[in-house]
Amino acid sequence: MIPFFAVDLNLTPLSIAAILISGVSFLVMFGIASAKGGFQELVETTLKNDAAQRNKPNNRK
Repeated sequence: MIPFFAVDLNLTPLSIAAILISGVSFLVMFGIASAKGGFQELVETTLKNDAAQRNKPNNRK
């Protein structure tokens, strides 16, 4: 089934390899980031900044 997509999109073997390598790399990096939990700090900071903006008096008219 995969070769059909490659033929229809006119992809060279090098293009297919680049797509596969980048896709697998993304999944590996996402798995590492999820395992370490580093994104939790980003979410907490974003929510904290959002709450600060909502509680800020609105000076626009």
